[in-house]
Amino acid sequence: MSEITVLAVVGSLRSSSLNRELAEVAVANAPEGVRVEIAEGIAEVPFYNEDIDGETAPATAEALRQRIAAADALLLLAPPNNGTVSAVLKNVIDWGSRPYGASALSGKRVALAGVGHRLDTTLADAQRAVTIAGGEVPEGLVEEFPISGLDGKSPREHDAVAQRAGDLLERLVAPVR
Repeated sequence: MSEITVLAVVGSLRSSSLNRELAEVAVANAPEGVRVEIAEGIAEVPFYNEDIDGETAPATAEALRQRIAAADALLLLAPPNNGTVSAVLKNVIDWGSRPYGASALSGKRVALAGVGHRLDTTLADAQRAVTIAGGEVPEGLVEEFPISGLDGKSPREHDAVAQRAGDLLERLVAPVR
């Protein structure tokens, strides 16, 4: 059996993002036979604009689309921004949803997770955007990591966070194995 690749996309550009730390926890706690890769360079992807998409789409956007298409599944880490999806994550979803009829997200299994306060609306909005774009977020693949549960520590310092991240990945890839 070949290795399963999960592309993790962090919806925050902040260097000390707790969601970035959660992505790193996922990398470190991936189940056997699963490789989690964090998508780098998403800050260089321009905001989606149909005028620049097509035969001459920006190289950064095309590279992102190709990585989404090549992955067996996605892990999207959604920090709450004013109670909804960050512009960074929404932009990744927008580029991944095109071109129309050939979405890199079409039929792709997606897990959603986030560290923050009031994650319910953020993750619900992210799930809506992903499913409209053609991705699949099956039941059991949305995981909240409230800041209040971290007791002022990093996600890296919690065995329970590591266990939950590994379990989420296992549920994500189970049908792909």
